[in-house]
Amino acid sequence: MSKYERLIIYPLLFLALFSALTGVNIVNATQQFFERIVAREVVIVNSEGQEMAVLKYDEAKGNTSLELFNQEGNRVLSLLSYEDGGAVGIFNQEGHLTAAIQNEANAGAILVYNGTRQMTKLVALRAGLYGGVLEINNAQGLPTGIMGNNASNNGYLGLFKGELLGFLTPQIMLNVAEDGPTIQTAK
Repeated sequence: MSKYERLIIYPLLFLALFSALTGVNIVNATQQFFERIVAREVVIVNSEGQEMAVLKYDEAKGNTSLELFNQEGNRVLSLLSYEDGGAVGIFNQEGHLTAAIQNEANAGAILVYNGTRQMTKLVALRAGLYGGVLEINNAQGLPTGIMGNNASNNGYLGLFKGELLGFLTPQIMLNVAEDGPTIQTAK
């Protein structure tokens, strides 16, 4: 360390030591109001310094997020903006996703997950090609039932095997067509 660096560092160290021993507060917390704050990240901490909320811009992903955390440090709420729209994620006390409201294909969707690390989607309520769609999935996340609107602006209900290939062909399809209701079963 050079002579000039010592002239700056040593007095600051003695001032800090004096303040710590005598209990003098050099920095006082004061309430101030600002018209505008510009930052890439804002972090809110509790009295122990643990992060409780983070508002940040991720330049690599090009999105902004607000994350809220519980006392264990697990994320419990997430607000996210991204290229296709926005999303709200709700997490359980372990930090696993349980529900989301988000944009999908320029329309809204409400999704319910199993609350585990696998983030398996169990229920989806979304806008479809002809109107609203309710999708019920099994524990593996594969559709077993879909209720929605068909091209005739009428309702349909499809029940599936609950396997990937079984989703491609409904086992039972109830459909209301222009000339009346139909029931189709797999052969």
